[in-house]
Amino acid sequence: MPLVTVKAKFQVTIPARLRKDIDLREGDLMEATLLGDGILLRPKDLVDRNAAADRIAAALAAVRPSSGDCGLTEDEIMKDTVEEISASRRERRARDT
Repeated sequence: MPLVTVKAKFQVTIPARLRKDIDLREGDLMEATLLGDGILLRPKDLVDRNAAADRIAAALAAVRPSSGDCGLTEDEIMKDTVEEISASRRERRARDT
């Protein structure tokens, strides 16, 4: 288990192996949670809600239901959409590395 040292202003350096394992990059935000006798750090994405809502509205306005969506429930369409977004994010992260 890697050890870290608490430095001035309570700064710590997260070991490189751990940073790579979770694809942590300089400038990323992390959520700190007190957990028992330790601190859990989780990477978090910051989303501008207004900008995201505008992008979603524009995308929805441009989309016409495909023949493959006909007959699907809203839950099925939502599941497919979430899977497509996840795949897109994985591809973008792969390109960024």
